[in-house]
Amino acid sequence: MIVATAGHVDHGKTLLIRTLTGVDTDRLPEERARGMTIDLGFAYLPASTAATSAVNSIIGFIDVPGHERFVRNMLAGVAGIDFALLVIAADDGPMPQTREHLAILDLLGISRGAVALTKVDRVSAERMEAVSTEIRLLLAPTALAEIPIVPTAAPTGIGIETIRGLLETAHAAVAARQVAGNFRLAIDRSFVLDGAGRVVTGTVYSGSTSVGDRLLIAPVGIEVRVRSIHAQNQVADTAHAGQRCGINLVGSDLRRHQIHRGDWLVAPPLTSSAIRLGARLTLASSEAISMRDRTPVHVHVGAADVGGRVTLLQDRAMAPGETTFATLTLDAPIVAVQGDRFVLRDQSATRTLGGGQILEPVPYPRALTRKRRVPVLAALAQATPSATLDALLDAIPEGVDEVWFLRALNLTEEELVFVRQTAGVVPIALTRGERVLLESSRWERLCGRLCELIDAHHIAEPAQTGLPELELPNLLADCFPKRLVRAAADVLVRDGGLARRAGQLCRPEHQARLTGGEQTLFNRVESELKRHGLQAPALHDMLEPLKTKVEVLRPFVERMARLGRLHQVSKYRFYLPSALRQLALEAESLATRCEGGLFTAAEYRNQTGIGRNVTIEVLEYFDRIGLTQRHGQTRRVRRAIDEIFGGL
Repeated sequence: MIVATAGHVDHGKTLLIRTLTGVDTDRLPEERARGMTIDLGFAYLPASTAATSAVNSIIGFIDVPGHERFVRNMLAGVAGIDFALLVIAADDGPMPQTREHLAILDLLGISRGAVALTKVDRVSAERMEAVSTEIRLLLAPTALAEIPIVPTAAPTGIGIETIRGLLETAHAAVAARQVAGNFRLAIDRSFVLDGAGRVVTGTVYSGSTSVGDRLLIAPVGIEVRVRSIHAQNQVADTAHAGQRCGINLVGSDLRRHQIHRGDWLVAPPLTSSAIRLGARLTLASSEAISMRDRTPVHVHVGAADVGGRVTLLQDRAMAPGETTFATLTLDAPIVAVQGDRFVLRDQSATRTLGGGQILEPVPYPRALTRKRRVPVLAALAQATPSATLDALLDAIPEGVDEVWFLRALNLTEEELVFVRQTAGVVPIALTRGERVLLESSRWERLCGRLCELIDAHHIAEPAQTGLPELELPNLLADCFPKRLVRAAADVLVRDGGLARRAGQLCRPEHQARLTGGEQTLFNRVESELKRHGLQAPALHDMLEPLKTKVEVLRPFVERMARLGRLHQVSKYRFYLPSALRQLALEAESLATRCEGGLFTAAEYRNQTGIGRNVTIEVLEYFDRIGLTQRHGQTRRVRRAIDEIFGGL
């Protein structure tokens, strides 16, 4: 368990910890000279409650500064704690920093704690009673409303055993804290020890790590290895959520980079950072004026303090005490996960404005309008991953990006499998390597609808090879996005339920049949196109060899294109599927030899030997059907050839 002090300067926080643990947490010479805590101090107390190991039987203390000039340091200490020890002197009563520290604890969602009413040996019983009443009123609107108030006097030992008993009871309740998610530690100190090297210290927020593991310093991305671990001031083989740890690191890049308070030590899946965070924000009720859109602030997350601005996702200013969804746009990237608490202070860092929860720690991969962002943030505010996924599928019915969901909620692969099963969803692979999570029933409905469309088309147009694949998204646009339709077609083809033939989808057993006259004319057209190879002639150049007229040939070849027997690459040029497939193979071959897979029209013309005008027509057709993608004067192959042309 990790305990942090809070309270006004000179109310006895450091003395109380020294009395409990025997450790003076004022480690800096300036602190000892001035008799005032400036930076975070640390101490440990062995607990008598039964625990699974010596490490887990240790209570860790973080002593924070009480002066208003050092609230930034205080915030770095109280993030991620289990228990708050609010220290209030009986002679002074609640003071300005008492109120601000209490507001910060409440914004961070801390609900376990106790009030140490110090210096009771200096006041009368009446004064102690009056201050206790004042404290209870102060606590009433917060999550700490019901915590006990313990009269104490450290020099004489009054109340110390009571405080120790409360800590022992609380420790027993949190000792079995669940270790879930990927490892991450909020770094609050970094230093070099002679003979050991770089050491970072901080609170472990999630997961676990062991000696020998490879981790990353985020957001800079330095790769390191764990050489040794001190957890709760004890040598350990592992560190896990709920502990204060010092971790000795080794890595080739450590000497070239500075590690700062506010950085994170994380498992590789958590290395991604962001400067735009979706959040649920509460403006402190003590604020005198409303918060306007684009208000400049200091954002405190974990041990980090980053400047930024607040964008409100509502059309008016935010009233004191109000809660709303917002976007935090930061001056520097930070590492966060869904559910992390944050505190906002004003631009001059002299006043706490409010705080809340990070809901969207990394932006969703696809752009969302403001109207769609609010339901997504509401979904991310759910209490469990399964409930979150259920709500997200309502907000994003086309499927939730799996990689983003995994990262945002800090889930391991094993945890994601459990969430998928609980929520009744399936992972769907899209054509660009993306994977989305989709309700099983919705996926089954899409696949069934595709098969129904193909069957109906075979009945209505038995002479056609199948239904042109490019038409499918339009037929299903009201219900399913194009990328899901394409994914469903891929799965059905792979599983044998459908087949691809010349850019059309059909049942594997379906055979298109032409009338005798149509077949004769098609054989003549096919022979003429084969004679020209990859350089298909324009429509008017085929009239003389075929001894026919344009008013006969044009509607015929256009119908053959609809049947899948030909491909119409431009208004007057048609290709046999086999020839067009060969041209696609030439594009694929060329792309593999070009830097970055990008090639020009001139390079493609030289590769194929076809004319310039035909080259442009063919490449523009490839762009339309999704085989290639244009980037300025170059193109790249974006889909597998078999996905377009099937097994021809």
